[in-house]
Amino acid sequence: MQKIINLILLVLALALPASFNPAWAADFPDKTVTIVVPYAAGGSSDAIARIVAKELSKKWNQAVVVDNRAGGQTVIATSAVAKSRADGLTLLYTPFSWITNQFLMKDLPYKTADLAPVTLLGRYPLALMLRGDMPVNSLAELAEYAKKMKRPLTFGIAGVGSSMHLATLEFASQTGIEIISVPYKGGSVAALNDLMGGQIDAMFEGAAYKSHLESRRVKALFIGQAERMAGWALPSATEAGLPKFGLAAWFGLMASGETPAALREKIAADVTEILRQPDVRERLAALGLDAGGMPPAQFSAFLEAERTKLGAIVMRNLAQLQ
Repeated sequence: MQKIINLILLVLALALPASFNPAWAADFPDKTVTIVVPYAAGGSSDAIARIVAKELSKKWNQAVVVDNRAGGQTVIATSAVAKSRADGLTLLYTPFSWITNQFLMKDLPYKTADLAPVTLLGRYPLALMLRGDMPVNSLAELAEYAKKMKRPLTFGIAGVGSSMHLATLEFASQTGIEIISVPYKGGSVAALNDLMGGQIDAMFEGAAYKSHLESRRVKALFIGQAERMAGWALPSATEAGLPKFGLAAWFGLMASGETPAALREKIAADVTEILRQPDVRERLAALGLDAGGMPPAQFSAFLEAERTKLGAIVMRNLAQLQ
């Protein structure tokens, strides 16, 4: 019997990547962990990643750092993690565009199998934000304003196929308001600066910019989901007159594709434990994130469901996404 057990253990060991020692998972990490964020520093994604990194550093008693690699519609950062060692020490802060890029880009420098799901960090409902000086306080007033302007309204987006972009296209489709999407390499941070400066008319973003609403430098009409969001004095999309509008961004963590399941499960369990701490949930909620946390298998199922939903939206709006 012992010989059989030893044989099974040997087979399992040979099946695992050479960089992984089963006993090591319990002591993970023994080196600095890097969370690669595909956006510039200073935005909501950067802030969310840094909260998670700080809490993981405490839990693991090991440095967890954030590496901002903006550009290429998140492809630069994604490719870097896809090519990293399968040791769990390099994680990708994975955005909504992980799915949409698969439909919109023909020659991605990585395959979907080059990354493996770890966990969902949370969902990020989007609000329709307008220039603070725009004389509009409802959807009906916005439609009337657009008619009087006799030009398309300009909406800032973080990049082609981003959650901001798809929300903009869905909004235009459901309201009939003529819109031009203005892509920003610096993501929502750059778009927000231009919104406050009056260079663009509107954008879809989350609660990360609630302080700007309170300062009246921008205003918001509704939150893009069926229900109101706690902490926001904003009507839901249904209350605003768009019952079929519902599009939220989301963020998760992924690792190199060959990272062993046992290691990914450990990371996911530790991150989930952090995300369930009341103070962490409160800090993330202030940034607009409805904290998540789930095992890799559940996150994989979530990604498949998103692929189906977002693929349909992309196909409906393909002409404007190319």
